[in-house]
Amino acid sequence: MNHRFLALALAGTLSLSLLTACGGGNGTAETPSAGESTPPAVESTLPAPDSSAPAVPESSAPAEEESQAPESTPSSKPSQQPTESTKPSANPTPTPESKPQTDVVASVWNDISKLELPSLMELDDSMLSSLYGISASDMVSYKCYMPMMAVHATEFLVAEVKDGKMDTVKAGIAKRQADLVAQWSQYLPEQLELVENYQLVTSGNYILFAVSEHADEAVSAFNTYTK
Repeated sequence: MNHRFLALALAGTLSLSLLTACGGGNGTAETPSAGESTPPAVESTLPAPDSSAPAVPESSAPAEEESQAPESTPSSKPSQQPTESTKPSANPTPTPESKPQTDVVASVWNDISKLELPSLMELDDSMLSSLYGISASDMVSYKCYMPMMAVHATEFLVAEVKDGKMDTVKAGIAKRQADLVAQWSQYLPEQLELVENYQLVTSGNYILFAVSEHADEAVSAFNTYTK
C-alpha cells in the first residue's frame, strides 16, 4: 500500500510540475478515480485572459467607392442645320422674259388647219418660187399649202414679210391667182368660183391669201393673231 501511495503521489507531483512548466495547460487536474487520494489542486498562476478588454473595433467607415468620372458633356450644342425660309413654288409662274414669243404665222395656220379642208401638201421654197414667183428670202416665215388632188382649187399662203418686200409678195400672189383663174375656167366651174372669190388681207408685215369655201373663217383666224 505504501509503495502504491508513493507512486500515486509521485505521479501527481510530476503532473503538477508539467502543468506548471507548460503554462497551466487546461488549468484543471484529472480527477482521480474513486478510492484514490486526490492531491490538493494547485491553482494556476497564469492570469486568465481579460474578457473585458475591448475588442478591436471594426472599421465603421464604409469602403470608399470608386468615384465615377462624370460623363463629359459638350461645351456647346451643335448648331442645327439652317432651314429654308421659303420653299420654291411647285409651278413657278414664268416671267415675261421667259415666255416664248407667239409665232403668228404658225398660230394662224394651226387654226386654219382645223377647218374642214381637202388633203393638202406643203410647198417648199423651190415650189413657192416656181408657182408664185416669190423668193423665200423675202419673208421671215411662211406657210403655203395646195391640194394633193387636182380636183380642188383650195390654196393658202400666210406669211410674215420682211420690211420693204410686201409689194413683191403681193405681186407674186396676184400672178398665182391669175394662173388659177386660167386653169379652172376650163375645168370644174365650182372650183373657179372659189378662185374668183379669194381673200387677200394684210396687217402690218403679215399677209394671207386664201382660196377656199372657208376663206372667211381663215380671215377671222388671221385677224385674231395680227390685230
